[in-house]
Amino acid sequence: MTEDQRKLTPNASAFSVKRKVITDLLAKHTGYAILSHTWLQDSSEVTYQDAMDPVRLEEIKSGNREGYKKLERFCEIAQREYNLTLAWMDTICIDKSSSSELDESIRSMFNWYTFSAVCIVTLNQSIILADMETDRWFTRGWTLQELLAPRRIKFYNKYWEPMSTDENDKQINWVFQPERPRTVETMIQKVTGIDYSRLFYQPSTLVGKIAERMSWAAKRRTTRGEDIAYSLMGIFGVSISVAYGEGPERAFFRLLEAILSS
Repeated sequence: MTEDQRKLTPNASAFSVKRKVITDLLAKHTGYAILSHTWLQDSSEVTYQDAMDPVRLEEIKSGNREGYKKLERFCEIAQREYNLTLAWMDTICIDKSSSSELDESIRSMFNWYTFSAVCIVTLNQSIILADMETDRWFTRGWTLQELLAPRRIKFYNKYWEPMSTDENDKQINWVFQPERPRTVETMIQKVTGIDYSRLFYQPSTLVGKIAERMSWAAKRRTTRGEDIAYSLMGIFGVSISVAYGEGPERAFFRLLEAILSS
């Protein structure tokens, strides 16, 4: 059965088919900003359910919640600095109460970051470049693909000030030089251990280099154990079903199985 046929089976509602088509078209042909961030640990992020309830959203806004301020600043920067009217943020744009939507979103995440006009990264533990060495963003599993997938990325500190004057913190013609003054590029390479030439990344460019890619994630952590496997799908160019509750070992086994058979 082809992918198009699968979409049209009775098991897939007309709404979900239409939504996927629209999402894919927007991703490929419409400019949008996408946010990369670490979730606030006080449960103050704005969720999809919050956004769908105007009364609750107004209460959150008037309550000056940190999650709403993050959302607001992200949208302001996307419009003011990049002239974009569309923006995507995982906490508010994914209905996590729907297992099918969550599964589809996790499988699509790498492509969504790849197709973005700009990926805006907020480092909420950094003020100056030196702080990047200890910022939590560089320790999380999901942010690895959010670093690798975008073609254009901009880092902002905890005050939403740009960490550099460059238009793109992935500089295509950038060459690492030990004597070069500290920059975002040098800090990325130092903190992640990823050679800068790998940051313009497509899974097909590293066929067979499984160990190298696995090493990038070795020191990263996720809140849910299975996510360390799910967050690597796009990096290896494979897709596996999302099954929370299966445990990290089973999820990782299925990931390796998909990698070796691809």
